[in-house]
Amino acid sequence: MSRLSPAAQRIVILTALALIPLIYASLLVWSVKDPTGDLETISAAIVDEDSPATTEDGDTLRLGEDLTDELLDSDEGFDWQTMTATEANEALADEDIRAILTIPSDFSAAAASLGEDDPMEAATSRLTITTDDASNVIVGNIASNVGEAVRSSVSQQVSEEFLAQVTVGFTDIAESLDEAADGAHELSDGTATAHSGAGDLVVGLDTLTDGAHDLSDGASRLAAGSATAADGAGQLADGLGELDEKTSTLPGSARTIDDGANDLAGGIRDLADGADDLANGIRTAASGADDLATGADDALSGAQDVDSGAQSLAGSTGGLADGAGAVADGSSTLLENWDLLSDAQRKAALEEVAQGAGDVSDGASAVDDGAQSLAGGTSSLIGTAPSEGTPTGLNALADGVGGLRDGIDDARDGADRLADGGDLLRDGADRLTDGTGQLVDGADQLAGATSTAATASADLSDGVSALADGAAELDDGTTQLASGAGDARTGAGDLETGLDDLDEGAGELATGLNDGRDEVPTYTDEEGDHLSTTASDPVGLEEDRAHEVAGYGWGLAPYFMSLALWVGAMSYFIMRPALNPRRIVTSSRLRAVIATLAPSVAMSVVQSTLMVTLVRLGVGIDMASTAGVYALSFFVSLCFFLINQMLIAAFGPPGRFLALVLIVLQLSAAGGTYPIETAPAFLQRLHGWLPLTHSVDGMRSLIAGGPFDTAGVLVPLGVWTAVALAGLFVTIGVVARKARRTVGHRRVDGPESVDGAEAVAVPVGADSVETSEAPEGEDHGEAQAHRMKPEPEPDADTAADETGGETVPEATSASDVRETGSDDADDAARAAGRVSRH
Repeated sequence: MSRLSPAAQRIVILTALALIPLIYASLLVWSVKDPTGDLETISAAIVDEDSPATTEDGDTLRLGEDLTDELLDSDEGFDWQTMTATEANEALADEDIRAILTIPSDFSAAAASLGEDDPMEAATSRLTITTDDASNVIVGNIASNVGEAVRSSVSQQVSEEFLAQVTVGFTDIAESLDEAADGAHELSDGTATAHSGAGDLVVGLDTLTDGAHDLSDGASRLAAGSATAADGAGQLADGLGELDEKTSTLPGSARTIDDGANDLAGGIRDLADGADDLANGIRTAASGADDLATGADDALSGAQDVDSGAQSLAGSTGGLADGAGAVADGSSTLLENWDLLSDAQRKAALEEVAQGAGDVSDGASAVDDGAQSLAGGTSSLIGTAPSEGTPTGLNALADGVGGLRDGIDDARDGADRLADGGDLLRDGADRLTDGTGQLVDGADQLAGATSTAATASADLSDGVSALADGAAELDDGTTQLASGAGDARTGAGDLETGLDDLDEGAGELATGLNDGRDEVPTYTDEEGDHLSTTASDPVGLEEDRAHEVAGYGWGLAPYFMSLALWVGAMSYFIMRPALNPRRIVTSSRLRAVIATLAPSVAMSVVQSTLMVTLVRLGVGIDMASTAGVYALSFFVSLCFFLINQMLIAAFGPPGRFLALVLIVLQLSAAGGTYPIETAPAFLQRLHGWLPLTHSVDGMRSLIAGGPFDTAGVLVPLGVWTAVALAGLFVTIGVVARKARRTVGHRRVDGPESVDGAEAVAVPVGADSVETSEAPEGEDHGEAQAHRMKPEPEPDADTAADETGGETVPEATSASDVRETGSDDADDAARAAGRVSRH
């Protein structure tokens, strides 16, 4: 820059200063533009130790294998690769990977346990994400977020498997409920048929009862008429006997009368026999009618019980159908909204389904009670068979009807014989009437007997008329009884058919309900809470942070401490010169180097010690190896001091600009916050070449407690330190050589070569003075005295122009000048200052 004009120098300097914010802002913002959007550049390992598991339905779960395949095929998240546990731990320690996702051996088995019969066996599947805070503390948080995303994805898959098993259970329940519903419909149809048949049976039994009562009344009246006829016949026989005695003197007419009397007596005997048979038949019919009435009453009572049971059963089937519908609706709603429900809502829905199942069970119990009642009514209606004892119910009715029919047949036979006897009686009466003409003479004697016979004949006629009327009524009652018995038989057939349907439907209903009940699980409160808690969060994530630190302060302290050491070194050389030209030209090369390095070494010790002490004790950052942090901080500080000293000594003010640019490059490429893998490719390539990177890595290990990579930390810092020392050696040699060359030239040419007033400016960062040659014509003593006089301090503007914008340090004392012991030393110092400046 010394070859440029002052105006050009100002332009260069101002342009560089204007670019500093641009360089800092652009590089720093660029380095962290989107670190979480480039996670696929971070390597991570999958350790799959899972073993396949078998569900209750016989399906095989391979969740570990499925998760591994999904992560390997995914374009989001880390750059996953499979490793064994040993390989993964070694790679994490070597920082070849940043995280390890471990899938345990019971991962699939825990997921399958949700479908086990014992809900207390349900277990949460566990994933483990392992990171190392000694490598990068923010990677642990990023890995936690990635692990949570993986956990959420696997949790959804496990929930889908669990819901699939629940859906299969609901399907089985639905099939059982469909079967129960079909049975309920058949039960309802059978109940309706039984109800209709019972109604017909009741109507037929009512008609049968009425006919039986009418038959009983007719039989009673027939019996009474027969008794009257029998009495009249007896009286007639007595009167005719008396008449026979009194007409014995009438031989001629006696034969005629005798023949007619014989015929009449035979007819009367037949009539009496028929009357007896008729009376016996009527009595049998009456007894059968009584039995029929009793059986009808029993059948009526049984039919009413059947009707009551059928109505109760019909009422229960409605509740059963409603309960089944509630269970089906609840199951469908639960399946459709499962993912949208909270744990409490899922539990409430399950309890509602269970309540619907309870309603179905209650309806089934009511149906069972109705069926039992209906079966009891049916048994009462059928009654006891004759082979088992005294017949009752319909058996008694059938038996009574048979007896009644036999009595009616006997009555009919007696009535026929009575009618034949009446015919014979009429014929004999006619013949007797023909003979009465011959008995006119004996009419007076027979008047009394005839009067008696007439009265008896009148009574007999009335009895026979009554007997005819009773027989007609008996015939009508018998017809009604036959009709009612037919209706009862038809109703009993319908009732039997309905009861068969009812029994079959009740069986299907019971089977379906039992199957449905077996498919519906029942849990205690503890089991329900455990299952719902496990099913709502079936996969857990455990974070294993190796060398875990307490917070961000511990994780970012290496970054900020390294930055502080660089800033400390750079600040020192803003206030102090980088070289001591007098020492360079007045001492040996070794002493010159020692004199140049001694301030840097001393200040490195002071700065690093104060910084570590305050961070440890004042800020409260615990360190795994405090002594190691002290030692590394000193070494890093010394390296940074030498780099800054070399840049400023070699390049002057542009060296300070280079130091500013170098630090912003290091801040951007060190990976002090986010992993370097998330930075742009350019900064990743710079990462391993810059000293701040290795300072951050080393301090992370010493603070968090991870393994210290001696070769990876100390060797690169040592290389930078050696380069800085080499640069300082070269710079010191160049300054010394040019200074001596300048002095040699002045000895040959004399002070006139500088036009009698040569001025030597102190270089930026050099510990020397501005001196002036003696005016032309002065002798050596005057020149010596002139050199011993301190020069007046230049004004600020002049000093700034001469030093490129920096104020020149104050001049040393005269005693320092006299210590050199020769004028050549003073000349060399001035020459060194001139060389360093140019």
